[in-house]
Amino acid sequence: MEQELEFLKKRRSIRRYKTEQISEQQLHDLEEMATLAASAMNEQAWFFVVIQKPEILQELAELSGRSNPFYSAPTLVVAFARNEAVSSVVDTAFAMSNMMNAAVADGLGTCFINVMKDVFNDPRHSELKAACGVPAGFECIGSLAVGYPDEIRTVPTDRRWDVFSYIR
Repeated sequence: MEQELEFLKKRRSIRRYKTEQISEQQLHDLEEMATLAASAMNEQAWFFVVIQKPEILQELAELSGRSNPFYSAPTLVVAFARNEAVSSVVDTAFAMSNMMNAAVADGLGTCFINVMKDVFNDPRHSELKAACGVPAGFECIGSLAVGYPDEIRTVPTDRRWDVFSYIR
């Protein structure tokens, strides 16, 4: 068990990536771990769009109003939660967390990118979801930049430990 806990402690948000694209096997691993995530009543009320085309990543960056919102990661996984589900936002976040941990196991890094929620849910860009194959009735909850880390991030020492209350 100690080995698994040490593994989970290695996950960091990566903000500098190499240009090399992730492999198909690594992408498959991320997909598999996402689909194995816990979900309320097993609804699995999530949908993911994997974007690896540089021109599309650039267009999304421009729509976000930021020059490099994905930190030059070669892959972006945009996550959507079904509106009419019991707990789809939390469930989709679980799936994203599984992907983040799977990435560490595959030698990859990730960073949660919140700004895609603003882009994909903006009524001015309503055509984006359909263009990306997202079914009707889904809302973007964020995205993950994914790639090979071009930095080493150490475990932070400034964690708060006063966030628990015990009732025994």
